[in-house]
Amino acid sequence: MSFGPTTGLVFDTGTSRIELHGYAWFRAQSESVVGGETDVDATVPVGRVFVTGSVLNSKLHFFAQPEFAGDEVKLLDLFADWRFSDAVHVRVGQFRTPYSRAFITPLTNLELPTRGLVIDRFGLGRDTGAMVSGDLAGTRFHYDVALVNGATINDTSGERDAPAVIVRNEIRFGEPVPYDQAPSLTLDDPHGLTIGFGGAYSRKASKTSGNTTTEELWNAAIDAAWMHGPVSLRVETFLRSAHNSPREANAFGAYSQLGVFVLPRLLELGGRAGWVSEGPDVESYEAFLAAYFREGSRTLGHHLKMIVGYRFDSGDLVSGNLRDRHLVRVQTQLFF
Repeated sequence: MSFGPTTGLVFDTGTSRIELHGYAWFRAQSESVVGGETDVDATVPVGRVFVTGSVLNSKLHFFAQPEFAGDEVKLLDLFADWRFSDAVHVRVGQFRTPYSRAFITPLTNLELPTRGLVIDRFGLGRDTGAMVSGDLAGTRFHYDVALVNGATINDTSGERDAPAVIVRNEIRFGEPVPYDQAPSLTLDDPHGLTIGFGGAYSRKASKTSGNTTTEELWNAAIDAAWMHGPVSLRVETFLRSAHNSPREANAFGAYSQLGVFVLPRLLELGGRAGWVSEGPDVESYEAFLAAYFREGSRTLGHHLKMIVGYRFDSGDLVSGNLRDRHLVRVQTQLFF
């Protein structure tokens, strides 16, 4: 058994390994709406632990993660992976769906305080089912194919007409870009481009005024992630088409995000611009400064960081309030 600030609590017998980790966000925030009041508060929006590991000489992997922040404890992830080969991994359980690169990326590995407006509107969330994944031609191609029950983790209504199908494929040039928005924290000389293509189809039965209708949703996405030394860039675009649905018939979204380390593995600057057309158009612009820390000669990276961010939204699609909104956040992440 061993413990370290960057490794967590580790039990390793040689043929099996179990790791216990935890992380939390501590956030101070100021939010103001044009023509309205300014709200200032301090919160702990994220507080999670997770258990991961492998048995049978790393053939069988498992992962479990509850969320403790908020009004109730939620089980976010619970799944097992069987790795037949590099080309075939089978996952069964509740997991992050593979449609969006930004949503696949763990919260611990973000550059900004949140995933942002566009992913909030177009990410497909967690779901329960099975997924087959793997790498082909070395690591040049990657694929994910998931069949899930089409519900979120909090949806127990059972009103689903058919399982949802979600697919994603990647083409990689140079070194594969990791699911880490600051790849130069861990890679010595990052150079690579990864292009992804995602799609999803789902049907869900809904009842309105005693009538049952079947909502059909078609989703498509294209993303690109590029890294070159201290610079990283991500772009994602989304399209959703809805039939027999209270949603907009067609919705679009896109964002681009740039990060540059001005001090290697210590200080990063960047920003993000996003746009959603879902009935009204809403734009979002963000800027951030991220500070990472060291313990002696060891870089702590995502395990201890502070992010100062500013965000401007030209409205709020959730509430329907289209007045300009300004957000200032100071967020610290502790991750062991």
